[in-house]
Amino acid sequence: MTLCDELYFEITITGEVAEIKRFVSFLESGDLDDFFEMDRDYLDYQDDISTLSEADITNVIFANDDWGIEIDEFDTDEFLDVFCRAGKNLDIRGVLYDADEEEYSFISEKGDSYYLNAKKVTRFNDELDEERIKEEKNED
Repeated sequence: MTLCDELYFEITITGEVAEIKRFVSFLESGDLDDFFEMDRDYLDYQDDISTLSEADITNVIFANDDWGIEIDEFDTDEFLDVFCRAGKNLDIRGVLYDADEEEYSFISEKGDSYYLNAKKVTRFNDELDEERIKEEKNED
Protein backbone atom coordinates (compact mmCIF):
# COMPACT_ATOMS: atom_id res chain seq x y z
CA MET A 1 0.00 0.00 0.00
CA THR A 2 1.21 3.51 -0.76
CA LEU A 3 0.38 6.46 1.47
CA CYS A 4 0.60 10.06 0.25
CA ASP A 5 0.97 13.67 1.44
CA GLU A 6 1.32 13.26 5.22
CA LEU A 7 2.28 10.17 7.21
CA TYR A 8 0.93 9.34 10.64
CA PHE A 9 1.64 6.23 12.67
CA GLU A 10 0.94 4.65 16.03
CA ILE A 11 2.90 1.50 16.77
CA THR A 12 3.04 -0.41 20.06
CA ILE A 13 6.28 -2.30 20.63
CA THR A 14 6.26 -4.86 23.46
CA GLY A 15 9.07 -7.03 24.80
CA GLU A 16 11.94 -7.39 27.23
CA VAL A 17 13.64 -4.17 28.29
CA ALA A 18 16.95 -5.28 26.72
CA GLU A 19 15.24 -5.84 23.35
CA ILE A 20 13.33 -2.56 23.59
CA LYS A 21 16.62 -0.73 24.22
CA ARG A 22 18.20 -2.43 21.18
CA PHE A 23 15.25 -1.50 19.03
CA VAL A 24 15.26 2.13 20.18
CA SER A 25 18.97 2.25 19.31
CA PHE A 26 18.04 1.05 15.84
CA LEU A 27 15.38 3.76 15.55
CA GLU A 28 17.87 6.43 16.61
CA SER A 29 20.65 5.10 14.34
CA GLY A 30 19.33 6.74 11.21
CA ASP A 31 18.38 3.47 9.50
CA LEU A 32 14.88 4.85 8.90
CA ASP A 33 16.12 8.07 7.29
CA ASP A 34 15.17 6.74 3.84
CA PHE A 35 11.55 6.87 5.05
CA PHE A 36 11.48 9.81 7.48
CA GLU A 37 13.65 11.52 10.07
CA MET A 38 13.41 10.03 13.55
CA ASP A 39 12.41 12.30 16.44
CA ARG A 40 12.74 11.23 20.10
CA ASP A 41 9.33 12.80 20.70
CA TYR A 42 7.84 9.88 18.78
CA LEU A 43 8.75 7.54 21.67
CA ASP A 44 6.45 7.20 24.68
CA TYR A 45 7.71 4.71 27.25
CA GLN A 46 4.87 3.11 29.18
CA ASP A 47 7.09 2.36 32.20
CA ASP A 48 10.14 4.00 33.72
CA ILE A 49 12.56 1.80 31.83
CA SER A 50 15.48 2.79 34.08
CA THR A 51 13.81 1.07 37.07
CA LEU A 52 13.19 -2.23 35.27
CA SER A 53 15.51 -5.20 34.92
CA GLU A 54 16.70 -6.18 31.44
CA ALA A 55 14.36 -9.21 31.44
CA ASP A 56 11.20 -7.32 32.46
CA ILE A 57 8.46 -6.93 29.86
CA THR A 58 7.44 -3.41 28.90
CA ASN A 59 6.24 -1.49 25.92
CA VAL A 60 6.87 1.72 24.11
CA ILE A 61 4.50 3.59 21.83
CA PHE A 62 6.12 4.90 18.64
CA ALA A 63 3.73 7.54 17.33
CA ASN A 64 3.46 10.93 15.70
CA ASP A 65 -0.22 11.62 16.31
CA ASP A 66 0.18 15.39 16.48
CA TRP A 67 2.83 15.82 13.80
CA GLY A 68 2.16 14.67 10.28
CA ILE A 69 5.36 13.89 8.39
CA GLU A 70 5.32 15.44 4.93
CA ILE A 71 5.83 12.75 2.28
CA ASP A 72 5.37 12.43 -1.46
CA GLU A 73 4.78 8.69 -1.38
CA PHE A 74 5.35 6.17 1.39
CA ASP A 75 5.53 2.45 0.58
CA THR A 76 4.23 0.66 3.68
CA ASP A 77 5.70 -2.69 2.58
CA GLU A 78 9.23 -1.32 2.18
CA PHE A 79 9.04 0.43 5.56
CA LEU A 80 7.62 -2.58 7.40
CA ASP A 81 10.21 -4.92 5.87
CA VAL A 82 12.95 -2.87 7.53
CA PHE A 83 11.05 -2.01 10.72
CA CYS A 84 9.82 -5.52 11.54
CA ARG A 85 13.10 -7.21 10.65
CA ALA A 86 14.83 -4.97 13.20
CA GLY A 87 12.17 -5.79 15.78
CA LYS A 88 11.91 -9.53 15.23
CA ASN A 89 12.44 -10.22 18.95
CA LEU A 90 9.51 -7.97 19.86
CA ASP A 91 5.76 -7.96 19.47
CA ILE A 92 4.92 -5.03 17.17
CA ARG A 93 1.39 -3.90 16.35
CA GLY A 94 0.34 -0.70 14.74
CA VAL A 95 -1.27 1.41 12.11
CA LEU A 96 0.14 3.66 9.39
CA TYR A 97 -2.14 6.22 7.78
CA ASP A 98 -2.09 9.41 5.74
CA ALA A 99 -3.97 12.71 5.58
CA ASP A 100 -6.67 11.10 3.39
CA GLU A 101 -7.17 8.50 6.14
CA GLU A 102 -5.91 5.66 3.97
CA GLU A 103 -4.89 3.16 6.63
CA TYR A 104 -2.74 0.04 6.95
CA SER A 105 -2.88 -1.96 10.19
CA PHE A 106 -0.25 -4.59 10.82
CA ILE A 107 0.99 -7.16 13.32
CA SER A 108 4.48 -8.61 13.68
CA GLU A 109 4.63 -11.18 16.46
CA LYS A 110 7.72 -11.86 18.52
CA GLY A 111 10.07 -14.21 16.67
CA ASP A 112 8.74 -13.22 13.27
CA SER A 113 10.73 -10.80 11.14
CA TYR A 114 7.77 -10.18 8.86
CA TYR A 115 4.32 -8.66 9.36
CA LEU A 116 0.71 -9.46 8.59
CA ASN A 117 -2.14 -7.23 7.54
CA ALA A 118 -4.10 -6.93 10.79
CA LYS A 119 -7.41 -6.80 8.93
CA LYS A 120 -6.78 -10.35 7.70
CA VAL A 121 -5.87 -11.72 11.13
CA THR A 122 -8.78 -13.42 12.87
CA ARG A 123 -7.03 -14.38 16.10
CA PHE A 124 -6.50 -11.59 18.61
CA ASN A 125 -6.20 -13.38 21.94
CA ASP A 126 -4.30 -16.63 21.43
CA GLU A 127 -5.34 -18.29 24.71
CA LEU A 128 -9.02 -17.46 24.34
CA ASP A 129 -9.00 -18.32 20.65
CA GLU A 130 -7.39 -21.69 21.34
CA GLU A 131 -10.00 -22.42 24.02
CA ARG A 132 -12.82 -21.40 21.64
CA ILE A 133 -11.40 -23.63 18.89
CA LYS A 134 -11.23 -26.61 21.30
CA GLU A 135 -14.83 -26.02 22.40
CA GLU A 136 -16.01 -25.80 18.78
CA LYS A 137 -14.25 -29.10 17.97
CA ASN A 138 -15.88 -30.78 21.01
CA GLU A 139 -19.32 -29.55 19.88
CA ASP A 140 -18.83 -31.15 16.46
